[in-house]
Amino acid sequence: MRSIKILALLLALVMLVACFAACKGNGGDGEQTTAPPQNPVVYQDVDLADAVEHEDYTSVYDMIGSKITIDMVTERDGLAYATYEGKEYELGMDFLSMAMVYNCSVPANSEKYTDAEDVFNEWWKLYIQRWNYLVPEVPLYSNQYFDLYNAKMENFVTSPYWSMADAIIAARVKEGHTNSVILGSSTELGGAFRNSSWGKSSPAASDLDIQDLTSGHSTVMTNNVGGMLWNMTALAQVPTAEFNEDGELTYTIKIKDSLVFSDGSPITAKNYIVGLLCNSTPVGVAAKGTGNSGLQVVGFDEFKAYTGTNDGAAVEGKDYTASKWFSGIKLLDDYTFSVTFQADYSNYYFAMSYASYAPSPMALYAGAAGDIVVNPDDKTVGFNDAFYATEKVDNVDTYTVAAEILANMEWDSDLPWSGPYVVSDYNESTKVATLTLNDKYIGDDARGVAGIQTLTYVKVVTQTQMDMFKTGQVDIIEGVMGAKETKDALALIASNPEKYAETHYDRAGYGKLAFRCDLGPTGFTEVRQAVMHTLNRNAFAQTYTGGYGTIVHGPYYTKYPAYAAVKDDILLNEYTYSVDSAIAVLEEGGWIYNVDGTAYDATKGGIRYKKLTGYEKTKNNLTFASTDNKYKTVKINGEYYMPLVINWVGTQPNDVTDQLIIDWQTSESATSKIGMYITYTSGEFIQAVYGDYCQYEAYGWNGTASCGAVNFATGFTSAIYDQSYYWTINQDYYADYSNNYLMDEADFWENYAD
Repeated sequence: MRSIKILALLLALVMLVACFAACKGNGGDGEQTTAPPQNPVVYQDVDLADAVEHEDYTSVYDMIGSKITIDMVTERDGLAYATYEGKEYELGMDFLSMAMVYNCSVPANSEKYTDAEDVFNEWWKLYIQRWNYLVPEVPLYSNQYFDLYNAKMENFVTSPYWSMADAIIAARVKEGHTNSVILGSSTELGGAFRNSSWGKSSPAASDLDIQDLTSGHSTVMTNNVGGMLWNMTALAQVPTAEFNEDGELTYTIKIKDSLVFSDGSPITAKNYIVGLLCNSTPVGVAAKGTGNSGLQVVGFDEFKAYTGTNDGAAVEGKDYTASKWFSGIKLLDDYTFSVTFQADYSNYYFAMSYASYAPSPMALYAGAAGDIVVNPDDKTVGFNDAFYATEKVDNVDTYTVAAEILANMEWDSDLPWSGPYVVSDYNESTKVATLTLNDKYIGDDARGVAGIQTLTYVKVVTQTQMDMFKTGQVDIIEGVMGAKETKDALALIASNPEKYAETHYDRAGYGKLAFRCDLGPTGFTEVRQAVMHTLNRNAFAQTYTGGYGTIVHGPYYTKYPAYAAVKDDILLNEYTYSVDSAIAVLEEGGWIYNVDGTAYDATKGGIRYKKLTGYEKTKNNLTFASTDNKYKTVKINGEYYMPLVINWVGTQPNDVTDQLIIDWQTSESATSKIGMYITYTSGEFIQAVYGDYCQYEAYGWNGTASCGAVNFATGFTSAIYDQSYYWTINQDYYADYSNNYLMDEADFWENYAD
């Protein structure tokens, strides 16, 4: 983004009567009338030449992160600070999320920290506390999950770390029953089964289920209590980890020579590294990948800079040259490979995951003619020339393999599968997928060998899922929650335990109202805090869960070991339900104006406005408007004022959305009493989250940045609590990785310049 010179348009002064007309025309529905200001109000057209964008994205962590140890950190009101070379730095989300996993060394002569786990726990606490201060989303409820299943099944056990997809592999159908199961999910399938996260910041849960069911032979597995273990079913030996004198970490991995895909073709070491290689190239980027899979690996920058013809060429503005060979990845033989991680990342708290790889068909990431080639001098790897081949498309040189990759990502491409099941059919109209057992799959050390012959994956909706379950249209319902639904489910099971059964667990996650933090009022911390104060979350959770749930105040799971370690010391604002508190934070944040720039008078009501200054004057903020066009940013006498409006997209059908309409969107406490206006647009999940919120055109985004909030759910269901890069301010990663699209200004290096 570039800074643009400010250009002010001088308009003729207007009479006082015209001023009132302008107030009505620019302010919305005409309900805001104020006493005439002392100086005449001159409304002007919004001029995008006035937009100011942040252009220096150097992060504090990149500059001094490796030099800050946990014993150098102090706290004030829950926020973390560190002093380095005489200057104090406030530690932002990018800094804390990176330090949490990459800076866990125990300080010398420390009495407080005895091992890396102690250090991780402290960074984790500081991260949660800052998240709680910035509130990028509102945790609405953290409930119990009840998974219902047909009692013809046995050994079906789920947990926060084992989804329905994991549990069904370990389960069996009792003798005498048809060896098939129909799985019901409230999340609609999207068809992205080969790599459910390809081309998007996060995968749809349903597509991820199918990916998990059809992928296998991973070198590292997660068991049902969240522990990582080596999958010796696929490995020939336990991988070795070795640090060199530069502090780099190398994992050497040897797989068995007997593994095969569903079509019987052999699985070799190349199949384990092809995805990592592809998504570290401009070809992968052209195919809508992030291009950053090998970010922490030695030689990543040089390899990514290679375009197919510039081996050894200088890279403009960089101190390295492009290389055909990825120096940190070696193919030692047909079944052995090694990956070397940069010293800055070698102290990774979850280093075992560095050795976690799963095989993919070569063509999925390399196309039909692409292949991995080996440098005979040192065994490093790269792609052959065919992988980088180009053709003219609309007179532009385009990588031909990119189109192949996109086509091969489709479920019905002629590529084999590596896991317990294969997708034998998928109906894009009904969103129903049929999976059949892969008889070539030999199992894994966590889930064993799959035994159910056929799985059918169907979409269910809350209103009818119990009827479908009772009539046998589905055999499993995942994630039953909500007061009425939970009580009805438990009553059904109690009435007929021979036919129905359940397994349940405390959810590691929560239902939420997520903010988009880079446009409109939701980009301001005080607005997000005000929303927290105007939602009675305790009452919301009790109403929605019927007592089968509670609330949390940040992105944590109360049974997570780090939480247990710091729960007596963690300082969290619970944001009690209080209109006065909401008004106080808004006023402190500068929401103190009427539409005409005069001082806001709460006794007269209306919508609050904020005067935009500095980097607040982004293009999105200057053009911000409510989706119903009642309110918009106005320019008065050369100053910009933005209305306190939140454009909310509510996912439907969804009981949470219905309750939010009552408890928030139409509530006086959240609107007229504090001077806020909330618009509501109904949207199906995929459109609402990936289209309106994430702004992916492929999912229906209309090109106008307007959505400030959307409700859905989140989970902490991985054995690895790693939030690094999710709060980055680096524009190379921001669009693909960012959580809530929040850039914490505490992370801007130039803010601390002398």
